[in-house]
Amino acid sequence: MKFSVKKMFFCAAFVVSANAFFAQDDLLSLLDDNDSQTSKKVFATFKTIRIGNAQSTETTKKKHLDFRIAHRFGNLYNSDNSNPINETAQTFLGFDVANDIRFSLEYGVTDNLTIGIGRSKMKHLIDGNIKWKFLEQTADFKIPVTMAFYSSSAYSHDHMSTIYNGVVKDFKTNELHRFNFCNQLLIASKINSWLSLELIPSYMYRNFIRADVNPNNNAQDVNGFFSMGIGGRIKLSKRTSIVADYFFNFAKYYQNNPGIFNPLSVGIEMETGGHVFTFLFTNAPGLIENNFIPYTTDTWTKGQVKLGFCISRTFAM
Repeated sequence: MKFSVKKMFFCAAFVVSANAFFAQDDLLSLLDDNDSQTSKKVFATFKTIRIGNAQSTETTKKKHLDFRIAHRFGNLYNSDNSNPINETAQTFLGFDVANDIRFSLEYGVTDNLTIGIGRSKMKHLIDGNIKWKFLEQTADFKIPVTMAFYSSSAYSHDHMSTIYNGVVKDFKTNELHRFNFCNQLLIASKINSWLSLELIPSYMYRNFIRADVNPNNNAQDVNGFFSMGIGGRIKLSKRTSIVADYFFNFAKYYQNNPGIFNPLSVGIEMETGGHVFTFLFTNAPGLIENNFIPYTTDTWTKGQVKLGFCISRTFAM
């Protein structure tokens, strides 16, 4: 009897030890799972490939095609007009005016590499662009930001008389004068579930400019200049967000210039099934960086704000 009790005791001790051993393994496994969970890459920092006017760090998924139609109307109001209220009524809050219309296609070569083409009404630009996301934020903030490189090259098929309008033509016509370029580093962070922020250092270069002069400081326009953009998204619900972005141009020509202003946009973004609608209020007439960064001639302070919208639809290829 004593022997059987001892035997039972040792058997019980063995079972308890084994359970403790495997429980420890399970606990370590859970810890490993938590570690991998917190090291996961952050997704959906922004809803689409653009914030408002500005590019976001988002890219089109591999083997997916993003088709976008964007429209920028005329000013809702303009205090420079002799009768601004009447002009607002005549243009039906600017809906009768089309400052810019754009069609574009963006294709995901990989999940982190997108190539695109587009055509804009403003300055008759045909552009090709590329976006490469080379760093992704992690949930534990060991990598606190997502970074991407964006580059756009645009060609204007305007009449040469339009391109050289206002210029004393004492030089040969050059086809290269039709090109302009924009390069950007996109640095974004998803701060929490409802707030995302982005910093956008940019360099703009135009092969041909009219060399206009800022009357307030006598600074001449330049072919190439740096600009700094900031943008953000506040998530209101699963399908609705507020978006905004702003660009500051550093060249002296753009400082305190009565005819050129920095672009600011504020809007709302809504997802409805497979479509994403973005409605913007902005002083910028153009829809791509090559147009709205250097050529924003209106200001919010005079009520020169335009309604714009973008509809995007993604197709699996």
